[in-house]
Amino acid sequence: MAPSESAAETPTQVLPRGPGVLRFAVAGFCNALSTGFFYPFSLLFYVSLSGEELRTVGTVLTVTALAALPSLLLVGRIVDRVGPRPVLVASLVVRAGCFVSFVTFGGAAALAVGTLALAVSTRAEQTATPLVALQLAPEGQSSRWLALSRVVFNAGMGVGALIAGIFIVDSASGFALLGIANAVGILCTAALYAVVPRTPRPAHSAARLRIKARPWRDHKFLLIAVVNALLLVSALAVESGMPVYVLQELAMPTWTVGMLFAVNTGVLTALQLPVSRVLDRHPPVRVLAFGGLTYLSLYAALLAAARTDGTVRMLLLVLGMVVYTLGELAVTQAALVLLTGLPPDSRKGAYLGFNQIFVGASTAVAPLLVTYSLAGNPPVLWWSLAGVSVVSTAVLLGTERRFGRGASEGVAGDTP
Repeated sequence: MAPSESAAETPTQVLPRGPGVLRFAVAGFCNALSTGFFYPFSLLFYVSLSGEELRTVGTVLTVTALAALPSLLLVGRIVDRVGPRPVLVASLVVRAGCFVSFVTFGGAAALAVGTLALAVSTRAEQTATPLVALQLAPEGQSSRWLALSRVVFNAGMGVGALIAGIFIVDSASGFALLGIANAVGILCTAALYAVVPRTPRPAHSAARLRIKARPWRDHKFLLIAVVNALLLVSALAVESGMPVYVLQELAMPTWTVGMLFAVNTGVLTALQLPVSRVLDRHPPVRVLAFGGLTYLSLYAALLAAARTDGTVRMLLLVLGMVVYTLGELAVTQAALVLLTGLPPDSRKGAYLGFNQIFVGASTAVAPLLVTYSLAGNPPVLWWSLAGVSVVSTAVLLGTERRFGRGASEGVAGDTP
């Protein structure tokens, strides 16, 4: 919003407004709950039900994730032609069917087919979801709806992981129950999204729809997509690498990892909406740049922790995690605003589908970076990620003047 808007807002004013906001929030929470329920046990789930070895499962997951990426350009064009909600509902139904197939069929071939379909449907869902939020959001409310999607995602993931840790039994029958429960939760999500209020689709002429979307020629969007992918690699590396570093290199107790991630989830869930209101008053490119720069706090804390011990070490890690999480909040919010605001209205689906190629590549690169670094020289991981943050910030601030304020509300013209 404009800087002249009063900074003093009640909790009710911070919440997004508009028809269907509650149903949209419940659908997003239900989806994240299912994902959080499954995510901590995903590798064990695939190994147990496919009957394959861990290395085979890991190879299949990597190959199918990469194989799904070229299809995302087509997915984006479909979103532009039929609208984001039908694609979102269809992708959820396909995702639910994948989990039923995992429970029903074993073997490497069935695993490969199922994980390929799962990868495509997951990326399609991530392409369509923010566009559904933009369609539902009243004028001036876009960033609040995008922030709401992040709040319910973080809350649902945390609650789902907690429930799974209590109820899931490490056995074939337990993992079968996990798959069926996840499928049911995803179908419930599809039903909830299907009944959110319908919004009129923008009228695009047939001539306009025949124009081929070429987001890779839009230099501003391409820059944001690349920077977002680099910062996503950093976030994924922290998620998977920090527990190993804290337990093995720093020799800290197991509960330390849980506490640090609890701090991360708590800050994201509690502050996403109010902080997003503050961030709206600043150019999103600058917010993205400085958000990425704050990642340095956690890297510095992890490096410094190796030279301290006791209470000082714990305080360093907690403080580093708090500042890092505020930066993560800024990065996710600003990136969503830019990635949905820069594309022309008639080609948002194609642009976001193209962005999912970078997202998918990040998820494939991060595990390799983490495993090779931690197996060799662990501090190199944090120095490498620090370099990513510094370079990303410098590039963004150096090109900031190329970006207008128009993207800050998720609205763009109809030309690149």
